[in-house]
This record gives sequence, structure tokens and C-alpha cells, in this order.
Amino acid sequence: MKILYLMGAGHVGSTVIDVVIGAHPRVESLGEAWKLPGAWADPASERVCACGTPIRACTFWCEARRVWAQLVGDDDVARYVALMRRFEGSRSGWPRLLRSQLRPTAELTEYQRRNRALYEAVSRVGGKAMIVESSLSPRRAYVLSTTPGIELYLVHLVRDGRGVIWSHQNPEKRALRKSFRPAPAWQTTRYWISANLQSAYVYSRLPAERRMRLRYEDFGTDPDAALGRLGAFAREDLSGLLTPDRAIRQPAPVRHTPGGNRVRLMKEVQVRSDLGWMEHLPAKDRTLFWLCAGWLARSYGYSRNPS
Repeated sequence: MKILYLMGAGHVGSTVIDVVIGAHPRVESLGEAWKLPGAWADPASERVCACGTPIRACTFWCEARRVWAQLVGDDDVARYVALMRRFEGSRSGWPRLLRSQLRPTAELTEYQRRNRALYEAVSRVGGKAMIVESSLSPRRAYVLSTTPGIELYLVHLVRDGRGVIWSHQNPEKRALRKSFRPAPAWQTTRYWISANLQSAYVYSRLPAERRMRLRYEDFGTDPDAALGRLGAFAREDLSGLLTPDRAIRQPAPVRHTPGGNRVRLMKEVQVRSDLGWMEHLPAKDRTLFWLCAGWLARSYGYSRNPS
């Protein structure tokens, strides 16, 4: 079972990349798949599938849940969610995962089995050869990399941390989402360093032919070239997905992406270079980021004063 997994910090354009790749007829776009079991488990969940139907009423996900339960041997989604929190939780996940690798536990084996069954159910229902997922979590990537039966192709997706800071502050998002709360630069910088170091650890554990690094800026500047690299890496022809003006070719296949930002719900998606931070991010925030994280940003090819 082939999975192309996008890993890294948040606000790196992962949903756009996921949706574009998911326009391929042989690829199923799952976006932030970790949000699906919670929607199944909560009778009051209002989470909407990318097809426009509530997940709990979507025929695709109803059938996928039926197949998943058949493969697992029960329909205990609450147990699935509990295991996910146990092994992928931000505070407890790494210690439990690393201990379990040294001394395998029945709980981790069960969680891997339930995870694998989800992807197999999606593959059976959708009939696609590859799944693309943009949950981004390094802990989830680690779980998938150690799960028997999963052919993982790992993409460490990187974005200039100053762009991530601006994405966490952009006032346009406040207008679109009432729940949006801008994050201070120091907090986002700390998060960016942590997420990328965790990603680097998982990345280092995979063989060279199963891992690649992609900069968000390279995708935004030349998406066709980036898709060429991704296709060669995952052994799928990803050419021809975009029009000359960088929009997904229509008619695009119906998506059943259960999690991700608002892009997953759009009928028409266009790739754009988002470099607004160069004009709008305050100088003090740029300086703070470079002082704290410049050493890591430089290793990804970023410079203090980009042209």
C-alpha cells in the first residue's frame, strides 16, 4: 500500500500540494487524515468532507468505515482515537513511541493495525493506487514508517520560517475565520524549529529512495517542476495536473479529503507564490527568527536577506 506523506511544520502549503496531487486519477487525497477517526467517533461532529457532505453522511466515508471495521474486527472508533492520542499526542507521543520500538507493545501493534486498516479501506473504496496525506505530524510519520504493509514515501515539506510566522499573523485570515488568533513570532519560531528537527529525525531513519525534501517556495514558483520531482520520487506520473495558469485542470475528480484548511473545500484551486511576509512581516519579527533559527533555515537554503 503506497502512501505519499507530507511532513513538517504547519502553514507550509501542504493542503494545496495534497489537493493538486489528489487531482491525479490514481491518487486519493486524504489531507489531514488524523481528523477522520474523531469525526467518526463523535455523533455530534459537523466535520464536512471535501465533497460537501458531512463526513458521517458521506457515502464514501460510510463505506470506508464499514470496510475498516470489517478489517479490524470491530467498529471501536473510540479506541482508535484513544490510541492515536496516546502515540501521537504532542507531549506523550515520542516517549511512548521510542520506548515501544525498544520493547514492542501490544498497544502499538494494535494502533498500527488499525491505522493500516484505514488506508486499506480507503484504497478498496476509492480504487486508487496511491494515497497522499498531509497530516504533517512527524510522530504520525514515524508510526507509518514502522508499520508493516505500508510502502511509505516521505516528503519533508519546508517553508521559510518567516513565511510561517506571517501565515500565523496574517490579518486576512482573521477576516475569514472568527476563531483565528495571531501567534507571536517567538512562539511560531520555537514551533518551527521543533517541528523541523522532529521531521529531520524521522527523515534520517528512512532509506534515501523513500525520502525527499521539498521547499514550499519551490513548489509555488514552479509547480510543474516540483510535481515532476515528486512524481519521479513516488513513481507516479504527476505531469499535466495544472493548466498554464497553475490551476487544477477541470473537471477535477470529486475529493473526499476529511481534514485540512479551506482549500480542500474549493472546487477550483490555483497555485500561487505566497511571499507576503517579505513586504508585511515586521523587521523585529524577521530579526528574531533569524537570530533563533537562522542556523537551521540556512541548511534548507534560505538566506537572511532574500532577493
